[in-house]
Amino acid sequence: MNPVKPVFVHGWGFGPEFWVPVVDALGWTDALILDLGFLEGSAPASPMLAAQHLQAVQVPGEALLGIGHSLGFLWLAEHMALSPTDRLVGINAFAAFAARESFASGVPARVLQRMLKGLSNAPEKVLADFYNLCGASGSSKVPCVPNLRDGLDLLLAGDARPALAAKAGQYDILAARQDPVATPAMTEQSFAGCAAVQWVDGGHLLPQTDVSACVTFLQAVRRTMEQDVQ
Repeated sequence: MNPVKPVFVHGWGFGPEFWVPVVDALGWTDALILDLGFLEGSAPASPMLAAQHLQAVQVPGEALLGIGHSLGFLWLAEHMALSPTDRLVGINAFAAFAARESFASGVPARVLQRMLKGLSNAPEKVLADFYNLCGASGSSKVPCVPNLRDGLDLLLAGDARPALAAKAGQYDILAARQDPVATPAMTEQSFAGCAAVQWVDGGHLLPQTDVSACVTFLQAVRRTMEQDVQ
């Protein structure tokens, strides 16, 4: 049986430790947690380094299970090759974020542009406001402004809907009915026509607030993958 390699990617403003409760509960010792470098850590990290790391683990004969929270899903959708044996999972996820003519449920671009401007003067406040919206506790780590800017640029311009439309059977979404960031309307428009959206009650931080739902969901996806690659 070909092995399945789980790769976790956190969302904007968070770090790899965001996934620790879920990964610990799963007991997946083979899991790789990438760091997009939004918060200063002990080792250099950035979206570019994370992309290089992801590319390095996309090896023939191994099925990749990409698991992204929020922006992490959009990032994975843009960087995973998604071979026929790979699968993508989104939690509190979206395929596009900023509003545009074809995506009315998105966040107005001016909101993200205001955040970009705020990063120049008061990055701690931008992060604190975002954490408050999410219902997250503040981080003691120092924000890494260049990487946070890269993340906001992805939220402004990113649109994985065309790519995902061609891979309709290769991704699964766990969505929250009370999510203030990836709203139900955004989720429905992102994944229109996809039967693989599972809804639970909760906010934007399901990997923190409903670990059991995330674990059950991910275990089922991995089980299906392992059966498919036998």
